[in-house]
Amino acid sequence: MNTYRASVRVKSASGSGTMVVWAQIQASNPIAARQQLEAQYGRGNVISVPQQTR
Repeated sequence: MNTYRASVRVKSASGSGTMVVWAQIQASNPIAARQQLEAQYGRGNVISVPQQTR
């Protein structure tokens, strides 16, 4: 398992609008990481391609 990170869009704390944050996830490859992030944050909210962290 490797650690991947990607930027995702989430609702802001104030409830008006969205903001972009980094999310980290454990997965075996970037495709699996993206699928897990889309399941968690919703399809279309994963903005960047997951990149392996060092």
